[in-house]
Amino acid sequence: MPQTFREARWYRSMLYVPGHKLDWMLKAPKYGADALMFDLEDSVELTQKAGARNAIAAAIKELRTGPFGRFVRLNSWRTGRLLDDLNAVVIDGLDGVALAKTEDPEEIAALDLVLGDLERSRGLPVGRIEICPQAETAVAKYRMYHLCTASQRVKRAGCSGAPTPGGDGARSLGLQLDDLAEDGISFGAYSVLQARAAGIIHVEGAMTATLDDLELVRRIGERCKRMGASWASAVHPNHIPVINEIYSPSQDEINEACDILSAVAEATARGEAAVRYKSTMMLDYAHVRSAMEVLKKAQAAGIDVGNVANVELPAL
Repeated sequence: MPQTFREARWYRSMLYVPGHKLDWMLKAPKYGADALMFDLEDSVELTQKAGARNAIAAAIKELRTGPFGRFVRLNSWRTGRLLDDLNAVVIDGLDGVALAKTEDPEEIAALDLVLGDLERSRGLPVGRIEICPQAETAVAKYRMYHLCTASQRVKRAGCSGAPTPGGDGARSLGLQLDDLAEDGISFGAYSVLQARAAGIIHVEGAMTATLDDLELVRRIGERCKRMGASWASAVHPNHIPVINEIYSPSQDEINEACDILSAVAEATARGEAAVRYKSTMMLDYAHVRSAMEVLKKAQAAGIDVGNVANVELPAL
């Protein structure tokens, strides 16, 4: 049976903002991130959780018409805070929630049920709010496929890079690597494999906690993109322009995609399903699908791709 991939809005970048800083959240859109992640978890001290919930709700209401995604990172199950988080932030304008430190598919399934009940009781579209599982332990990384398949709300997950040095994932795995260590590639490749097998095409790239090294941000992003990532998060606004550039198709990629579609369109008009391209390779419908995905990403990023040849694809 052909694999079905889960469609969702394309984001190139997601900026984390501490949930107890209302002024920071309200000014965050000016930095150009495609989505904002208001944090209720690690960046908020325990005594400030309640105030942060109210601040995030106020920010979502104020920013609900913005052209960017609005997400909230929740406290994990078994903290005694998750239901209070949801009760405060599941309102009109919320696009998704990230479940911190999740390990069990049952946690994702339970969150799905609670979200559905809140959506129904509050007159919100049922099933619209996404769930982003954050696999931050060895067990969670091992179970990534099952976390992704526990709910149809999961539309973006995984990480194509090594765990962030010093973070929860690296500590759980006992890793002592820097941001660009080649040794960490295998962890990213395994995560991409599981996410894609689960039908997830929006795979997250690695994030660095180093704030001022934009060349490092670029090198991490370019490597993660080569390994299957389509977007990345940031903890500092100055990372956003670099991330947006990396995860937007380049003009060369766009031109190549348009040329491929034109070549195949001409071939199919002659009754051919494959065609020699630039004297170096044979094009078929697999190349067409890849070219279409490039152009779709470009259009989602607001890039004009010009006139594109129409190619009718056969069913998979």
